[in-house]
Amino acid sequence: MDRIAVTRFVDANFSLRGSVRLHRHALSWDMLKAPANVSLAPLFLMQRLAGLTLDRMRLPRAARWVTARPLMFQTALATELDLRLRRDLLEPLGLAALTGDYVATRTATNEIAATLGTVGFGAVAFKSLTPGVLSLAPTLAAVMAQGAAIASFPLGGALGAVWYGAFPSTVPMATVIATGAALVLVIAVLSTFAGIVTDPLQRRLGWHQRRLNRLIDALEAETRAPGTGRFAAPEHYVARSGDLADAALNAMRWIRG
Repeated sequence: MDRIAVTRFVDANFSLRGSVRLHRHALSWDMLKAPANVSLAPLFLMQRLAGLTLDRMRLPRAARWVTARPLMFQTALATELDLRLRRDLLEPLGLAALTGDYVATRTATNEIAATLGTVGFGAVAFKSLTPGVLSLAPTLAAVMAQGAAIASFPLGGALGAVWYGAFPSTVPMATVIATGAALVLVIAVLSTFAGIVTDPLQRRLGWHQRRLNRLIDALEAETRAPGTGRFAAPEHYVARSGDLADAALNAMRWIRG
C-alpha cells in the first residue's frame, strides 16, 4: 500500500507536467529568497553536522534544539511541496511529522545539478575546473576584462589581441566581486527551476520513490519507538562538497600564485 501511494504521489508531482505545475509557486518572492538560501547553505550544513554530532554524543534534546533553528528562508515552492506531502501522502497513511529534511533534499539535489552545470560550463568555455562561484567568477571576470581591453585598444582589435596576449589586462577586485554576485543570482535561479528537469529524471530512475520510501520507513519506526526513526539525507553533504571543492581549489591556486 505504501509503495502504491508513493508511486501515485511521485507521478502526480514529479512528472514533467507535475513538476512544471509545482514550480509555478516559485514565481514569487522565491526569486529573492533563493539567492539568500544559496549563501546560507554552508551554515545549514554546519547546523546539520552539529545536530548529528550531538545525537552521536547521546544528547538528543540538544540535537533537536540545534536542528530546529531556522537558518534558511522558507520558499513558496517548499511550502507547497510540504503541504502536498503531508496532505496527499503521509496523512492518508496515518503518518505525520516534520518533513523539512525531505523537502530540503530537493533543494540540495537542484544545487548539485547547478554545480554540475558550472563545472560543465567552465570545462567547455574556459578549459578549467570551476565547481562554484569562487572559481568561476575570477575566470569569467578575467575573460570579460580581456575582451573589453582588446576591443578598446587604440590601434585596433587585431593588434590589441597581440598586445594583451603578451601582457594580459588586470582585473579589478570590484569586477570580480560584481561578477560573483551576478553568478550567485544566476545559479540561484537555475537551482530553483532545475527541478523541472531533474524531477522527471529522478522519477524515471526511481530516486524519488526510494527517498520517499526511506522517509516513510523512518516515520513508521519513530511511531513504533520514539527516537529510533532516522531519515538519512546525504544530498545535503553531496551538495556542500561542491562548495568545499570550490574553496579548496581556490586556496590551492592562491598558494601557487
